[in-house]
Amino acid sequence: MPSRTIRQHILSFLSIPTLPAIMVNSFSPQILTTRYIAKPDAKSHATMIIPRSSTLLELSTKEVIITDFPPPKSAVSCPALQLLMEIDAASLELTEVSSIEESYFLPDEELIPIKQISLEEQLNIKMSPSASTNMAVSKPRVVGHRGSLYQSLENTRHSIRLAANDCEEVEIDVFLLKCGTLTVFHGSGTDKNPGWLKEYCNVEGTILDYTYEEARKLKFNQYHTEFGCGPDTIRELEHEYYIPTLEEVLSDAKQTGVVIKVELKGPGTTDPVLELVERLNMVDQVHYSSFEHSRIKRVRELHPERNADGSHTYKTGCLFNEVPDNFVELALNVDASEVHLKYSTATKERVEEIHSAGMDSMVWMRGPMGMVDDLTHRFHDVGNEDERMYSTIMATGVRAMCVNRPDVLKQMLIGQAMNSRTLVPPMI
Repeated sequence: MPSRTIRQHILSFLSIPTLPAIMVNSFSPQILTTRYIAKPDAKSHATMIIPRSSTLLELSTKEVIITDFPPPKSAVSCPALQLLMEIDAASLELTEVSSIEESYFLPDEELIPIKQISLEEQLNIKMSPSASTNMAVSKPRVVGHRGSLYQSLENTRHSIRLAANDCEEVEIDVFLLKCGTLTVFHGSGTDKNPGWLKEYCNVEGTILDYTYEEARKLKFNQYHTEFGCGPDTIRELEHEYYIPTLEEVLSDAKQTGVVIKVELKGPGTTDPVLELVERLNMVDQVHYSSFEHSRIKRVRELHPERNADGSHTYKTGCLFNEVPDNFVELALNVDASEVHLKYSTATKERVEEIHSAGMDSMVWMRGPMGMVDDLTHRFHDVGNEDERMYSTIMATGVRAMCVNRPDVLKQMLIGQAMNSRTLVPPMI
C-alpha cells in the first residue's frame, strides 16, 4: 500500500483537501474505479468516476465535481492520474490506492455549466406526480439488456438465465470470430467499431482478433464501471463468467423458453446465426437486430416468409442511435418487423409513427456508464432506471423495453396490475 506521503501528494495534485469532504453519501466497502480530469495549468478541476447510480454531486472547494461518467470525446489524452481506491464505509476515508494509470486533461473551455431537462419534456409527454403508481398507457414486454446486468455479469450464460426469470425476451450481442465460432460479447467501442477488449478484459485488440479457444480463457476486468453487477459479484461467480458461444446461450434459452433478441454486432454474422438457429429448431424463439441495417436486410432476403396473421416469421429490428427524419422509411426499406430506439429519442410521436407503419416498437437503455451520464447531465426528473423513469417511457405507448434492471420493471408491472384489480368496482 502506498505511503501516507504518496497519498497526500496525490490529493494535493488534485486540489482535493480531504476525502471525507468528497464522500457525502455512504458506500459499501469495495474497490472503486476513479478517474481524475484536471486543467493542465492550475490543476484545480477534477472529475471522479464512481460505479454507483448517483446523480451529480458538487463540492464548494476548488470547483471540484464528482460524477459517474467517462471523459468527454473532446478530451485530449495526457499523462495524469487514474486511481483504484478502496473506501472505508464507516469513516469514508481513503484506505488504499492500488494503481496509478493514465487519464485525461480537460481544456478549460470544456468546463461548461450543466443544463438539464426533464425526460417528460424530452419524450413530449405529461406525467402526473404519482405516475409511478398509476396504471401506465401500455404494458410493454420486458427485455433484459445483455441479460440482467445489475444482478450478474452481462452477456454471460448466468446473467441470461437469471434474466429469463423476469423477461419475455433477452437481448444479446453476437460476433463471428476468426475461427468461425459465434460468440456472445459486447466490449467497448462504437456501433461501427465494436468489441474492444482493453476495458473489458485488460488485453489489447478486439474480440475479432481471437479464436474462441483464446477468447474463452480471457478474464473479465472486475473493476470496469460498465459492469453493473460490481466486483464482488464477479469475484464470487468467477467460475460462471466466461465468454460463451451463441450455441450455448441458445441451448439454455431453449430450456427456459425465453426469446433471444440477437444483435448482429460484428461483420459476417447474419448467415451463420440463421444457420445455427435453424439447426436448433428455434426460428420462433430468436429475433435479429442491428445498427448496420444491411444485416437485417439480409435476413429478410433469405426469409421473407410470413405467418397466417401476416407477421414476419423471422422477426427483425432496425436499431437507431440518433434518429433521422426518415427513420420509418429506412426501416420499411429493409422490411423490418420492429424499430428499436434509444429510450431518450422515443418520443410519443415517433412511437405512434412506428405503429402506424405496421411495425412493432422497442426502446433500449444505454449501458450503466451511459445511463449515469444521462442522469448526471440531462434528466433531472427521474432516477437511474427507477419506476419514475420506466413509467415515463411507458407513457409513450412503446411495446417493449430493453432495460438494465428487468427485475425492477417486472415487479413494477406486477404491482400496477394488482393496483388496477383493486380499483375495479365490484359487480352489483
